[in-house]
Amino acid sequence: MVFFSCDSCNESLKKNQVEKHSYHCRSASFSCIDCQMHFDRYSYAKHLKCISEDQKYGGKNFVAKENKGETKQNVWVDQVDRAIEAVKDKQLKELLQRIQGFANIPRKEAKFINFLVNSIKIRNRDLCSRAWGAIAEEAAKIKKEEEEAKKAAEEKKKEEGEKKVEEEKVRGRVEKGMENGERTGSFKWKATIKRKLKENGGEMKVKKLRTVVLEEYRSVEGGEEVEGDDLLALFDEKIQKAGIVVDGKKASLK
Repeated sequence: MVFFSCDSCNESLKKNQVEKHSYHCRSASFSCIDCQMHFDRYSYAKHLKCISEDQKYGGKNFVAKENKGETKQNVWVDQVDRAIEAVKDKQLKELLQRIQGFANIPRKEAKFINFLVNSIKIRNRDLCSRAWGAIAEEAAKIKKEEEEAKKAAEEKKKEEGEKKVEEEKVRGRVEKGMENGERTGSFKWKATIKRKLKENGGEMKVKKLRTVVLEEYRSVEGGEEVEGDDLLALFDEKIQKAGIVVDGKKASLK
């Protein structure tokens, strides 16, 4: 809990005592007892938390621990701040600004309204209900924004994962081609045709030559560049440019 000191009479005050004291003492400023920051009679309400004793005396090696209660309070403060910005009614806005200065307000509707009626002395229960509604509306918006942000982050992570898998597949195909002695996308047609003819005594039937050459092509390229009739047409084109003799159904080296 935050405590203040009156800069006029030095009386120590709980946060919910400051407003009443300011009328009694006619003080224009108050200081936080822990951090020594100065506030006027309006800005003190926004000073919702301060350094703890552990932080104050823990030195440079102090590491703050997560406080679940503090986390919930920060969420509540955010909801109230947004409600203040959103509402247009002057009376409602002023009530929300008063609520902003309290750290112990109940988070359930019935108890919240009872707190306003009994502790802050707001006799207009309809106004209290509207204050709850304004805060609840902002809470719903914040929740929706968080869910959308979470969904977007998950989709982005999924896309990145799929992209990585695809990249690994591509790298795998390239490495396979290298292991077979050729680089993917650069199959040596002329050299392969002549090598196959040489391995078979310098002469082969065109059909058999086509079969063994295309088998090697598929092992290097993975069969993904061209296939079917297009691949047969590609072989016919390459054999004409290979610098060999094609006589009918036979092919031979010069």
